[in-house]
This record gives sequence, C-alpha cells and structure tokens, in this order.
Amino acid sequence: MTDHPHDETTVPEPETPALVDANVDLDAPRSISRRRLLTAAGVGAGVLAAGGVASWAFLRGRDKETTPAGGLTVTKSWAGKELTLTTPSGVCDAPLVIAYEKGFFQKAGLNVVLKKSGTDEDVTAAVGSGKYVASNGIFFNYLGPIYNGTPVKLSGGLHHGCLDLYVRSDGSVPTVASLKGKRIGVSNLQGSATNFFSLDLLDAGINSSPAAKQVEWVVIEQALLPQALKDKKVDAIATAGGYLPIIRGVEEGWAKEISNNRDLSANANQPCCAVVLNSEFASQDPVTAGKLVTAWTEGARWAGANLEETAQIESSKSYVAGKPDEILQVLKTLTFDPSPKGLRESLLPGIEKYVKTGFLPAGVDVPALADKVFVDLGLNF
Repeated sequence: MTDHPHDETTVPEPETPALVDANVDLDAPRSISRRRLLTAAGVGAGVLAAGGVASWAFLRGRDKETTPAGGLTVTKSWAGKELTLTTPSGVCDAPLVIAYEKGFFQKAGLNVVLKKSGTDEDVTAAVGSGKYVASNGIFFNYLGPIYNGTPVKLSGGLHHGCLDLYVRSDGSVPTVASLKGKRIGVSNLQGSATNFFSLDLLDAGINSSPAAKQVEWVVIEQALLPQALKDKKVDAIATAGGYLPIIRGVEEGWAKEISNNRDLSANANQPCCAVVLNSEFASQDPVTAGKLVTAWTEGARWAGANLEETAQIESSKSYVAGKPDEILQVLKTLTFDPSPKGLRESLLPGIEKYVKTGFLPAGVDVPALADKVFVDLGLNF
C-alpha cells in the first residue's frame, strides 16, 4: 500500500488485505463456534455475562477513576494505546475504510491498527476476547451471541441497505405474502438475511421457523444463489452485503427486489452494519470508545457523500477485489445514515419482534437484552 496523505505522522499501515470478492458474503460462517452460538440462541436460555478479559497484559496498573464532561466514567484509560480493528473485507466496510484512509481516527487522537482476520476465525468471539478492540458487524448476527454471554457491545449503526430479498420477475412471487409454501435460498440459516426477512414473513402472517414448514429455507453458497433463482431451484433469495450478480439480474430484467432493509420493508428502520466493541474497552474507557465510534461514523457520512471516491479508494487500496465501477454499484444500494441513537431506539421493538420469529427464546427479558446489547457512550446523534 502507498503512504497515506495524512498529516506529518500517519496511522500505522494495515497488513495488506487479501483480495476478496467485491460482493463478500457478510453472513458467511467463519467458524463452527459462531454457528453454535447463534443456534443456541434459538433453543435455550443463556447467561448474560459481564466481559472480563484477561489477555490485555499491556494494561499496566489501574488508572485513577475520572468522570469527564458528559458524565462518562473512565476507570482505566485507553488513550494513546494501540487499538486493533479487523481489516475491512467488503464493500459494506466503506465507513471503516474511509475513517482510516481519510485520517478520521488519527484526527481523533486514536492509534488505530488494522489486522486481517483469519478465514475461519470467529470474529464475534475474537472481539469479545480482546484480540480486536472493535469490528464492523451485521447487527442481526450479534443478538444471539450477546444473549449467550459473548462480551461485546454495539454502538452506532452505520448504514441501511445490506439486506435484500429477490425473486424472479415472472410474477410467480409478487409479494412477500406470496412466499408461503415457497423455497427461499440463503447462504446461512442463522445469518442476518434469514433473521431480518423472517420479520417480513411474520408481518405477512407466515411462520418462518423451519419446523413450521410454511417456507423452506435452502442453504446455498452465496455465489450460486442468483443462478439457483434463475434456474427456478428456489423461488426467492435473501442476501447480505449487496451482491453484484443479482443486481445485474435486476438490470437484465429477469429478477426484481421485493424487500430490503433500506426502503421496501416495514422493518427497514433496523440498521444492518454497526460498530461492535469489546465490552471491557467500552466499559473501562467510554470516552476513547466514543471517539472511536464517532470517527467511524464520520467515515460513514463521508462515504455516503462521496460514493465515487469511496469506490476508488476501496479498489485502489486493495480492500476489495473489484473495479471502482463495480464497487460503486453496490455502494449505491446502501443508505449511509450513522446513528448510535437510532440503533438504540430500534433495539427494543426489534428484539420484541425477533422473539416472535423464534430466533430468540420466548422467555427472553427484552428490555434487559436491549440494555446488554447497546453501550451508551454519550453520543446523541
């Protein structure tokens, strides 16, 4: 990578990211443990554990407790410490790419380092353990792990539009309600697309649980989903992350979108990508955590206002293996509207509805879980 055109001192260069598909599947399972956590959320109660992370050996001593403006209490300062984040790997990571490349983290006084996660790594658990201080994550994938005790927090939705539901344009499935008795292709049975569109099915009077057999979820590798739809092996496909081949199918006229979490669903107030924080970091130093989230959301706003340049940066810096014009098509499907406040307000009604789909146990304490999921860093936008 070339030097960053920042101030006199630059943030450390990330490891050169491996080239990845421009249409990365954000629901692709990274490990068996991640699947297990999400599955467990649907069948059994878990204990919401406080995040005690022992691996941060470099935290020397205990800083004096301070209460800065805004009422946030710092029990152990992380100011100036190296903050390791996961390296961006897909188009939807544009807010992180821009916050790093445009120096927003540096301007906030943060020493951010990007580190590529392993192919089979459970990033949720890695953030919880403290290997990474934070990551970009699909909001819907974190409810189950947090319910089961993984010590991570969400603060700051970054954008809407990652999640899309497509059908053929032959009139066989005119509406979501028409999916009763149909086959829906997904890349992950516990993925965010499955979770989110189960809300739409619920609104249409359809029980999305596999046991109910009112719809059939068919797990197919994301790269094969468009062809499966075209070949009528499934009646619809639900995707996460913006997927160029099916976008091309819409342009060619054989496919159409009937729902998304941008503007076509009654549940579109639910953001997809959000900032995921290690619980210990957020609780010990909410001031530094707030600066991190603020710089990250500044990256989201900049990306939304500069789509063409964002696509160029993602391509030229090898964050995404795609040409700028291809990346731009995916960026145009996203609505960059970062808001910690908006994320917090969507949690209570969102979790209440999730319980009805069966993705969370019926007896879950919804307000308590909403409080556990979100960390208030005093960000009111």
